[in-house]
Amino acid sequence: MTSPLGPLAPLGGARFGRVANVVLLEETASTNDVARALVEKMVAEDTDLLPTCVAARRQTAGRGRAGRSWSTTGEGAVAVSLVAPWPEGPGRIHVPVATGIVLARSLSAAFGLDLRLKWPNDLFCRGKKLAGILVEGRALPEGAGYVVVGVGLNVSTTRSELDALGLAAATSLALEGVEPALLSGDLPLVAVISALDATLEGEVEDLPAAFAAVTLHREGDPLEVRDGERVVSGRYRGLTKDGLLRLEADGGVAELISGDVTRF
Repeated sequence: MTSPLGPLAPLGGARFGRVANVVLLEETASTNDVARALVEKMVAEDTDLLPTCVAARRQTAGRGRAGRSWSTTGEGAVAVSLVAPWPEGPGRIHVPVATGIVLARSLSAAFGLDLRLKWPNDLFCRGKKLAGILVEGRALPEGAGYVVVGVGLNVSTTRSELDALGLAAATSLALEGVEPALLSGDLPLVAVISALDATLEGEVEDLPAAFAAVTLHREGDPLEVRDGERVVSGRYRGLTKDGLLRLEADGGVAELISGDVTRF
């Protein structure tokens, strides 16, 4: 793809269908923090913010769900955060699961892998975590709002590097055998931005069926979910139409809107 800006254009001059702006940083503490600061500036100035990606080749203090860290080292991983309008009404609760579904589809196609989704939106390959997704919303007083979707993807991180970080259950694109040509330069970064761009196409139809097609959970699997101090255990019974996790236990079926699957 050529660019009118010439050979020095960032990301090879790549353009995206719905993402209007890309902020490319060599290094930052957290792309989600930069994205949130951008939202607050636009809110303070009462200025509309078109869909924008904040991308970093190195992230030093990223955050995952439940306050866990997600840092990227050198060129071993990429971090991207998308700022987009947050739909009003009940559709807001669809965003975390729908985002994970689209990213699983898009990144599987981009890298020739079978990526699987752990509810609500961690991406796994052959049983090991490849990417983390963090969704944070900012509601405005009049009802509208913004959502920040952060993605951290392990690209060329080695087994020894992951083990040194205590991440024995993690993997990278390189470790999963992705062709080196697909991992060169900014191609992985462009692939993640393109996947986030795809999340802006519209609602995912039939969330339960769409999730079932990409999830690593199987009907009846025992799961344990931690949501703050609350821990819920049961057998996986799919999702509700709104993307809530259904767990069957002796007392009936619990429907969970948020949480972290800690045993599966």
